[in-house]
This record gives sequence, C-alpha cells and structure tokens, in this order.
Amino acid sequence: MGELLSHVLPLAVGAAISPTVLAVALLILSSPRRPVARGVAFVGGVLVVLAGLSVVGLRLPQHVGRPSPLRLEVTRTIDLVVGVLLLILAAATLLRMLATDRAAPVDPGDAPAGGRAGHPEREGLGSAAVLGAAMMIGNFSTILLYLPAMHEIARSHACDADKAVALVVAVAITSLPATLPLLVRVAAPGPAARSFASVHAWVARHSSQVALVVEVVFGVWLVWKGR
Repeated sequence: MGELLSHVLPLAVGAAISPTVLAVALLILSSPRRPVARGVAFVGGVLVVLAGLSVVGLRLPQHVGRPSPLRLEVTRTIDLVVGVLLLILAAATLLRMLATDRAAPVDPGDAPAGGRAGHPEREGLGSAAVLGAAMMIGNFSTILLYLPAMHEIARSHACDADKAVALVVAVAITSLPATLPLLVRVAAPGPAARSFASVHAWVARHSSQVALVVEVVFGVWLVWKGR
C-alpha cells in the first residue's frame, strides 16, 4: 500500500494544482446567488469527469500483455509521452504569458484561462455542473498527470482494497481545487465569503505562473522517469 501511494500521491498532488478550477470555484462561492448549491453542482461536474478519467486510466493497461518486460516498456513509454506533452504545454503557457505581457493588463476579476469560465456567478445549477465538467475536460495538465496516476494503480500488484483506497485518495486530492473552497464556505460562511474575492484575484493574476511551474516540474520528472 505504501509503495503504491508513493507513486500515486505525487501525480495526484500535481494534478490538483489547477488555478483555473480554483478561481472559478471561488468566484461561484463568493456570489450572493445560491453559492453553496451552485458550488455543489460545480463539484459534481468535476467529479463526473474524474470518474470517467478513472475508468479510462484503469482499463487501458488491461490491454497490455502479461510479460513484465513489455508492461515495463509500455509504462516507460506512457511516462515519456506524457512528460513530453507537459513540456510542450509548458512552452505554450510561456508563449501565452509573453504575449499577454505585451498586451493590455488583464483585470483580475476577468475569467481565467482565456475566458472559458464566462460569468459563473450568473449561472444556474445545471450550468454550474456543466461548467465544472468543462473546466476539467479542458484542464490538460491535470488530465496528463491524473491518467498516469490511474495507470500506476492499475499496474500495481497491491490487493483490490489497497487499489480502491489509492483511487479514492487520488480523486479526493485531484478534486481539492473544487471541493476545498466548498467545504470552507459551508464550515465558515461569513469569513469565507469575505476572503474568497481577494483569493480569487490573486489566483487569477498568477494562474499562468503556477501552471507553468507544474507543467515544467512534472514534465521533467516524467521524462526522467520514462527515459
């Protein structure tokens, strides 16, 4: 169990670093219009996508043959490909940051990541759920780290109970940008409502920098792991 978690936890933590999802969750929960209900719907959309990714990540390795050298080679290839994709994504993020620096400054209250979020404070429950799903589907750095975590669980020799625990832990950690603000809002509604606006502004200002660090660090790690 400990060995399995040692492989899964770093990937899950990296997948959880999602400034865009966090910024939108904070924006929804700082709204005066049914913030908790729409926050729950947003989390539901996020979890639906994670459930789908879990199924894909857990089932793909089943098509690999039994010989362990082949399985090891496939695992290394997956790590290498995902690492290269993350580094390409990091290059795209850096180019986008440089282009943004030359343009007019962006208002921190604007929707992050190219405006995909629209105006979540005005959305209903169904729209909030769809928004949560859309934010995860478009969150490529999270997907590229979450799928290898599922691959680690699928190829592990741990018992089914340990794999189930690792899966729950991976989902819980990866969904933290959506679930943690909701839990804080429910537990301390007054202080949360007052602080979320300023936190959202900081996340919106630094989302590109955070994403770049995550993509570079985990991209290099996966390339080194799959070499």
